[in-house]
Amino acid sequence: MGMFDSFYIEVDGHEQELQSKRFDCVLSHYRLGDWVSGSLPGVRVYFDRLCLGGDGKQVYRAEDDCASKTTVFIVLVQGVFVDFQVHKDELAADAINLVLGELRERWSDSARFQGFMVDILRTQQQQIASLENRLGRVQAIITNYRRLKAGEKLEGILGFMREEDRKLSAGEEPLEVIAWALSDEATSDGLWRSGSNPDPLAEYLL
Repeated sequence: MGMFDSFYIEVDGHEQELQSKRFDCVLSHYRLGDWVSGSLPGVRVYFDRLCLGGDGKQVYRAEDDCASKTTVFIVLVQGVFVDFQVHKDELAADAINLVLGELRERWSDSARFQGFMVDILRTQQQQIASLENRLGRVQAIITNYRRLKAGEKLEGILGFMREEDRKLSAGEEPLEVIAWALSDEATSDGLWRSGSNPDPLAEYLL
């Protein structure tokens, strides 16, 4: 089969992998917003056909049970993976050409591409902030565990003790506390919520 690259899209609620040998073929994995190594400048639209089994997962061999067929399009603008479309059934050549043209025209709008990149940048900044927050919590847990081992007591600010400090003081294993602090439940705590999604209407509030 050789080397290939993979694009990840969603079809009917399932993540699907599109394998391609058109680009650098170094087993890279691409999702929306990623720059594709080996891509060409300008607006580029490509298509592929997928066979899906009854469980919604992709099947690769003709003898496998293909419950449904789809035609998938992906769009690259200046090498950035910006969009995909999924069409039911295996489209004929004229229908494929029509979609290719529509997507090229849609993404030739520089304002659309600029808006997409701004959204991607904002999302990545939020993800970085969330990761930095989690790393900070882990570092604090390690530091406070060492303090406990040295015989110190953990006291909260203004009488408020963080939950992870309570767990450490109660004798829980530090690895268990770290695992808890990295869980979705713990990171949803408002006190630590630096990477959460902002109110989508906040910019319009007077």
